[in-house]
Amino acid sequence: MLGDLLGRTGDCHGGALVLLGDAGLGKTALLAAVRAMPGFRRIECAGVPAEKALPYGALRRLLDAVTSRVEQLPSVLARIATCDVSNKAREITGESAFFVGAELVSVLAEVARDQPMALCVDDAQWLDPESSTALLFAARRFQGHPIALLLATRSPVANDLPTLRLAPLTTAASRAVLAQRVPGGLSDDLADALVALASGNPLALVELADALTAEQRAGTAPAPVVLPENSRMRALYRRRLARLSAHAQHLVRIAVADREIELTTLIRAAKEAGIALPALAEATRSGLLTDHGDVIAAPSELVRTCLYADTPAADRQATHELLARVLDADPHRLRALVHRAAIAGRRDLRLAAELDRAGADERRSRDHVCAARAYELAARLTPDSDAKALRLLSAAREHWLAGATGRCRALLRRIRPLTADLTVRGLADLLRGELELRDGAPAAAQQSLLDAAAALTGTNRELAVTALMRAGEAGWAAGDYRGFLDIARLAATVNDSPRTPMLRMMADHFDGISATFRGDHERASAPLRRVISLGGKLPGCTAKGLASVSALVAGEDERAQDLAAQAVNAALADGSTTLTPWTLEVLAIASLRLDRHGVAFSAAAEGLRFAQAAGQRNSVVNHVALQGVVAALQGDKQTTVRCLETVTAAIARAPGQQRTMALWAQACLDLIEDRPADALAQLRVVIASPMRTMAMAQFVEAAARCDEHEAAAREVDDFDRWARATGNRAQLAISRRCQALLAGDDAAEHFDAALGLHGEADRPFEHAKTELFYGEWLRRARKPVAARKHLRQAWHTFRRYNTPYWTGRARAELRAAGEAVEAGTSATIADLTPQQAQISRLVAEGATNKEIAAQLFLSPRTVDHHLRNIFAKLGIRSRVELTAILR
Repeated sequence: MLGDLLGRTGDCHGGALVLLGDAGLGKTALLAAVRAMPGFRRIECAGVPAEKALPYGALRRLLDAVTSRVEQLPSVLARIATCDVSNKAREITGESAFFVGAELVSVLAEVARDQPMALCVDDAQWLDPESSTALLFAARRFQGHPIALLLATRSPVANDLPTLRLAPLTTAASRAVLAQRVPGGLSDDLADALVALASGNPLALVELADALTAEQRAGTAPAPVVLPENSRMRALYRRRLARLSAHAQHLVRIAVADREIELTTLIRAAKEAGIALPALAEATRSGLLTDHGDVIAAPSELVRTCLYADTPAADRQATHELLARVLDADPHRLRALVHRAAIAGRRDLRLAAELDRAGADERRSRDHVCAARAYELAARLTPDSDAKALRLLSAAREHWLAGATGRCRALLRRIRPLTADLTVRGLADLLRGELELRDGAPAAAQQSLLDAAAALTGTNRELAVTALMRAGEAGWAAGDYRGFLDIARLAATVNDSPRTPMLRMMADHFDGISATFRGDHERASAPLRRVISLGGKLPGCTAKGLASVSALVAGEDERAQDLAAQAVNAALADGSTTLTPWTLEVLAIASLRLDRHGVAFSAAAEGLRFAQAAGQRNSVVNHVALQGVVAALQGDKQTTVRCLETVTAAIARAPGQQRTMALWAQACLDLIEDRPADALAQLRVVIASPMRTMAMAQFVEAAARCDEHEAAAREVDDFDRWARATGNRAQLAISRRCQALLAGDDAAEHFDAALGLHGEADRPFEHAKTELFYGEWLRRARKPVAARKHLRQAWHTFRRYNTPYWTGRARAELRAAGEAVEAGTSATIADLTPQQAQISRLVAEGATNKEIAAQLFLSPRTVDHHLRNIFAKLGIRSRVELTAILR
């Protein structure tokens, strides 16, 4: 907006722009940026609080900046520029605002005649009313002059002028500010803490970053909890508070001693402290408190912490005592305990025990934020280091459940130095491992989980095996797929004689998955089916989720989706917010296997929402990548590209699951856009992962189009052995289709077998793709009548799925086979890929396939394949039609 205004001003079409926002949001920085724009004369002026009552005081300073020769000013402005305010204020303020404004436009236009002018007014909320009126009058008349007025203010000044409202920075933008300010970078935990404290205020971010100590950067000292004492922002809030009456100041200090306070509680506290209630209106007008109806709070954590830190110690003590008394009879006594803890000594065992019990009550009611606060305060009042460590662990777990991953990490770092107790350390490592798995480095997660298993083996075997199960998942997420076998062998030694159903289930899960990794699909069948059976009986989302994964590996797709749905419901019913994203990920994959694309996309979208709320960044990427896969399989290029743009960083650096999912989506997109070689390169990575069975169809399609038949055939043999071992008719159908794509002239037998198997399985989308590929093969074999039957069936199915790409491809093939079908939205030359467009131009010039192949360093077969895709995309049937379009 700023650049557009200055651009128009340079062409004598000036105007005004109001920069509106609270202190620290960047108004002055934007005005300063104008200095870097060449070709403008910059005139600066600022409001001054001490001169707000001085009529035309700001205008006089502006005129001094415009010209040093008063005699050149028009009469009214000359009198303003030279007046002795103490003697002639009445005379000046009596002048008509019209004459003052009109003369100001005339003077500024004359000055800007030789060079465009940028008139920058900062802190306009402190302008005296007369100067403000004159400037705003002039601003409405700059359209025909090379003058731009930039007015920075904290409060609205004119509804009829263009206004840029500066909002607090987003989390991503705040992190970018920190990255620029601290070139060496900050840990995610520290960055998250600073972002939360700054509340989107860029000046606060800068002040916090500049004040960090070496120990804080290294993570050996706690993150800041308030702005530094010499902070400009803190000084600003101090000045705002000082301008209030004594009663309003007292009320503000009561409110900021609690994060938010009910209006009824505040009224009781005010009454006990002898504060007149009109002080509340005064405090809210100042902007230091916000009235939400039933709740009163500071407008942000930044404001609250600054005001609280600047409250004198004696006043702070009295305020906490007051609130503890007022809240003591409240049904939620935890807040009274919090205020008592704020003024307690460091060794109050009785209060620590009360807080511990309150934390347990809040945990049962699933108020994880309050529970974490209670446990943290209890730990602070606990002198015994082992007990302190256990309470810190409880607080960390509650922060994890509340989605406060940064706070959870910070507390976990404090536990190990406090205790040598193996159980406490093991539990801390288990929590740290799960946190890193969902929101950190999977390799680090695996090591923490292995440490947890070692520490817990002697005291809690079920938790030890659970840690190993998560370590195996972390290995997948990190790309260490074969390392799962080592973890499975370790689990067998820990769980050598399972005594509970859950332990038996985890032992069988390890056995079944390990056998599958080794290619021993027959050996895998029995343990996997025992897991599936137990999963249907055992409660809890973990058991249901593991059973669903086992069902997918065992080829029991319907059962996998049913168990995944049960896992999601169990997670929601149990309040297992940390596991809900994982269960929804399993549900999305199971639904995708069943061709239920709508369910898969919805599950991924819901999982994304839960992952964001839980602060699980790895899970966020997983769900976005899954959405990309679903969209790519449907041929939805726009959605696929949008999802891939979101996870670009994961594609580049993540070695495991995130990269695998993203590469699968990218490969599907490459196939759609006729880049089979690129797709094949991506899919080689995918089929080396646990997703191999899901992506085998696309791998073989890409390999067949690149004449990589031998390598693809080896993979299909293994896929076929798995499909036969599972007895899954849909997967057997895909196996025969893959064999057909590699069989050349003998493909018909495999296609017929695939269609027969599809008839016994409910997978309409994959069935339609087999019909399409068979129809394409028959048409190329010059059997158009036979081709039309299959192409027509594919076309009808794709229309029901509402997939424009696949529908259009089937329609074009039908037309090429000689059957007229209803018209659809046709592609144009602009929709062709660069290589397709180049081939099309050469065809229009009369080149043969052989000549095109030689010129583009392709094989004639590849050129023929490209031409078929060009015809399908454009809805045409011959080179003659293509030439006609291009000419």
